[in-house]
Amino acid sequence: MLDVLHLAPVRPFLCVVGEPTLMQFAVGHKGKASYRTFCRGQEAHSSLAPRAVNAIHLASDFIAELRNSQKRIEQQGSRDEGYDIPYSTVHIGRIDGGKALNIVPNLCTMEFEYRNLPGDNPDVLLEQLRERAEVLVREARQLSGVAAIEIEVMNEYPALETHPSVEAVRMLHAFAEPGTQHIKVSYGTEGGLFAGRLNVPVVVCGPGSIEQAHKPDEFIDESQMDAGERFLQSLLGSLKQ
Repeated sequence: MLDVLHLAPVRPFLCVVGEPTLMQFAVGHKGKASYRTFCRGQEAHSSLAPRAVNAIHLASDFIAELRNSQKRIEQQGSRDEGYDIPYSTVHIGRIDGGKALNIVPNLCTMEFEYRNLPGDNPDVLLEQLRERAEVLVREARQLSGVAAIEIEVMNEYPALETHPSVEAVRMLHAFAEPGTQHIKVSYGTEGGLFAGRLNVPVVVCGPGSIEQAHKPDEFIDESQMDAGERFLQSLLGSLKQ
């Protein structure tokens, strides 16, 4: 869709991304980059463990670097108090390594993510982590020449930041319930892609709460569905005029 809209002779005036915001207008969300890391060592019998490079140990050292990065971001990085967590975050979600207890593992893989504020560039963190990984590998190779840390990008999407004062956002309030607020959400949407590729203002808005999403028995309250219908009917009605 983005490719088609990008080549269209006219630009959209506004993009509304439907996600659960309790019908509030989300004008910002964090971006996200997901990474897979391969820590490689030297396999050996565990009785010879001190002579081999344990890939899980190497991964543990890298995880320590990730946690140190998070501390620096929290203490020294940019902040936006509009978010529940007002700074960018690093999170490790998966790790796998080892064949048997009596074998020094030669491979450990893990997956981590970086959820960044609109002003923070994921490439900067990635470059810093690769530099730290090189230091860890050099230290490991003093024991054995077989050691490596490889980081690959799995997927990513940009953050979103729409100024509430732009004409399209102000116009949208005419169709919303009284008391509708501007908010920022920590989860991500395709809104940043639309804003970046098409250079149009984007608002995330929809019935329901993210607190009920992606869990057993997720639901949307009927009153929220009614509010969403009123919003769309009002908006569509204005387009017919």
